[in-house]
Amino acid sequence: MRAHPHGQPLPVVSNLNFTKGETISNLVVVPVVDGRVSFVNHSGSTQVIADLNGYYAG
Repeated sequence: MRAHPHGQPLPVVSNLNFTKGETISNLVVVPVVDGRVSFVNHSGSTQVIADLNGYYAG
């Protein structure tokens, strides 16, 4: 799974690695662009819960 700034090129590395049936948590710091963050999963389907804990401008 990859989390990256919306509209930016897809990163080469993944942010979260998991196997089928596994529930896993992780912390990823991703810049918010135009109020959005993109998530990409290239292997099948998955469920994602994302929380925004805060942001800073500048």
